[in-house]
Amino acid sequence: MLKQLLEKPENYRRKFAFITTAILGIIIFSIWFIITQYNVKQAFNNNQPQKTATQQFRESLPSLNNNQTITTELMKQQKDITVK
Repeated sequence: MLKQLLEKPENYRRKFAFITTAILGIIIFSIWFIITQYNVKQAFNNNQPQKTATQQFRESLPSLNNNQTITTELMKQQKDITVK
């Protein structure tokens, strides 16, 4: 294809180069614009205050009723020692 293009007159090659450059520029600009638009939407849709790591950790913990207890591995080991 390059060989065929080089055989064409210079005016044709300039037009071809200009059109090719314009098409590639439009494609690159479109991709940039879509990405920028998405980032701006995300920035404005995220108006909620950010939760701290402590708040996220507390929310991830299961809730306990008053009659429920948590037994840790250390407590289990201590029970095993006293039973023996």
